[in-house]
Amino acid sequence: VSTQSTWGLSLMEEKKGKTEVKDEGAKKIEKSAGKKNDGNDPANPVRLYCDGVFDLFHFGHARLLEQCKGFFKHCVLVVGVVSDFDTIRYKGKQVMSQFERQETVKHCKWADEVICPCPWVPTVAFLKEHKIDYLCHDPEPYKCGSIEDAYAEVKDAGMFLATKRTEGVSTSDLILRVLKDHEEYISRSLDKKYSPGDMGITDEYAKYIKFKKSAIKEATQKAKGGLKPDTTKLGEEILKLQQELEKLKVTDAKHY
Repeated sequence: VSTQSTWGLSLMEEKKGKTEVKDEGAKKIEKSAGKKNDGNDPANPVRLYCDGVFDLFHFGHARLLEQCKGFFKHCVLVVGVVSDFDTIRYKGKQVMSQFERQETVKHCKWADEVICPCPWVPTVAFLKEHKIDYLCHDPEPYKCGSIEDAYAEVKDAGMFLATKRTEGVSTSDLILRVLKDHEEYISRSLDKKYSPGDMGITDEYAKYIKFKKSAIKEATQKAKGGLKPDTTKLGEEILKLQQELEKLKVTDAKHY
């Protein structure tokens, strides 16, 4: 199959997927009593709402917003961005600030309006206040403290449209990648002239990271040149640095 043919098939599958999303939306709307706006009138677009933290905004977030816009021919997508306070309280420390997350969502072409901060648990009253017809979210119950499903009230009111999650990417996964390779990122930041203090680590730990990197690089170059690296000496040097760090009660986990 040629590259052009593959691209054509991918485009057809994408269009088919969008059509299926619209069809699913139409079926859900038929089941919602009192909801007659089918989104075909450009003068009367359906108002949709989608909320989230949107930390480290990635393509899974963008696909979610695109999916919401695909439910109707004419619609306005209002995106809610929760506050730093609520994020830390209910989910944990975020990477990007409330302002940064809000601005990132604003610059996504699928978002028409942004509400920030928005409530962690959306209510029917909140949706009506903002003239929202439907809230879009994946259908799995979202537990919040003693509340079994933060979207239960909206679902019961027939104002809920189910979306599909994008598998294989999440903010937690991205953070995990950084944690897993934290020494590489510390070394990279040192090369870019960030100080140990900028990264919240000690000078001793920075020295250990730099030595470890240079030692491994030297050993690799010797191996490529057919020379046998002195692994015993290398191991002794690394062990010596580790022992010095232990004396200072400095560990990898503490200083990342």
